[in-house]
Amino acid sequence: MKTEAVTRDDDDARANDDGSNDGLTAFERAREAHIARNKARMEALNINALSAGVGAASRGSAASSRGITGKRNRDKASAPSVPTRRSSRARKIAPELASGVDRERRDGTVVLANGATYHPSGELTAAPTRTRPSGEVAMRSENGSEKTDAAFIEELKTKMGAHVGETKEAKEATASVREMIKNKLTLRDVDVAKCVPKGVTHLDFSPDESMLLVASGDKEGHIGLWRVDKTTSEEEDEDDGVLYYKAHGSYISHCKWGRGALRGKLFTCAYDGAVRVLDPQTGSFQETVYSEEDEFSACDQFADGNTALVCDNVGNLHQLDLRVGKFTSPSLSIHEKKINTVHIDPGNEHRFATSTNQLVSVWDARKLKKNAKSTHDLVHRKSSQAAYWCPDGSGALLTTCYDDALRVWHPDRSAAAPTATIKHNNQTGRWVLPFRAVWSAAGDGVLCGSMTRQVEIFNPATGASLARYASPDHMTAIASRLACHRSLNYVAAGTASGRVHVYRA
Repeated sequence: MKTEAVTRDDDDARANDDGSNDGLTAFERAREAHIARNKARMEALNINALSAGVGAASRGSAASSRGITGKRNRDKASAPSVPTRRSSRARKIAPELASGVDRERRDGTVVLANGATYHPSGELTAAPTRTRPSGEVAMRSENGSEKTDAAFIEELKTKMGAHVGETKEAKEATASVREMIKNKLTLRDVDVAKCVPKGVTHLDFSPDESMLLVASGDKEGHIGLWRVDKTTSEEEDEDDGVLYYKAHGSYISHCKWGRGALRGKLFTCAYDGAVRVLDPQTGSFQETVYSEEDEFSACDQFADGNTALVCDNVGNLHQLDLRVGKFTSPSLSIHEKKINTVHIDPGNEHRFATSTNQLVSVWDARKLKKNAKSTHDLVHRKSSQAAYWCPDGSGALLTTCYDDALRVWHPDRSAAAPTATIKHNNQTGRWVLPFRAVWSAAGDGVLCGSMTRQVEIFNPATGASLARYASPDHMTAIASRLACHRSLNYVAAGTASGRVHVYRA
């Protein structure tokens, strides 16, 4: 067949060789004729349309525009043109600077490890002094307007402020893994929003069904509040449900809605040494306490609303009186290294658990004094990133460890070994926050993000996998932090991009 094709090409060339004024040689005319025949065959087979369809299918969906990266924010100002990047070597900057090079910006500025900057002009600027919001911080959002801020504050007062001070819970914890699996949770584009500028460190659902509200904190002290079900129009002065605030000066280490007497309030703390409370009735982040010497790494509150436990990055435990905003006693050194989490058992508030390097300890809250001893020590092979009590009051304790395991313990039965061990890849690497597995609201399931960009659910009794939820189009990053709604079968997943994804039926 190849010989016949060549013969036909030669015949066409000889036929057009004489009397042609197109300026082409016989070989060029034969080549053009061959291309024309191939093009006709492709058109007959509809190859072009089929290839275009394959290309369109291979392209993933664009990231959700809801939240602080939405159109309303991008249109406010166009980004200035960026000068061509030139390396330090091209500009003859010596590599060995005073404190080492941390990074180089696109404009050629070199940032040193101590925070100082070396400009292309040769000027050296000292490291900026870290600033933090002080005193009471008004709810003046970073991405909204006066109109949207005022409307949101009024909505908070109406829907959530009325519950402040009530001692009963918003609703019984009924959201269960069985119902989640039965209803087949999915992730839609409208249920994805960028809530904070940097990576999500903590997130929590408001327990009240009057407003589906997700609070999240990030690495730079921002608090994002997202009304998931808010509908929007194209009006210029209307937000799309996401407003975020600069409530702290550094990494948010706690962001949780209060329970019991603290219902309706949002508690936050950060490495800037401040503990704050968002009170819907005042519409502000009130500073409960501030310590210039401490960097708070974990926090939890008792349901009576009187006391909170605050931990820092050197292993100290502080007891905070929320009524007067003062520490009730000197700090207690209970661990040698940073305390990652502290959690009060909702079924027995006389005890709480702390997680640190290779140890999870259980403490009696009534016996906190100098040289206090833990009641149980749960030893792990590597660093334990989290320890959370089961919300059903059963006394089960869930831990997440860097040795690639999630464990369920019952300290009252035995502290020597867990009752269930779940194998799980916890090697998130340098750029993703460590996983922290959480309980379902009913306590019948363990949920954790995964390196395969999924939300995984396990049986806490056997460790068996029950379900996996993923959305390649809408969740393209690893979700290291999760939260479950108390009474609705919703799961929120936060990623390093600052986005929050809400899976629901």
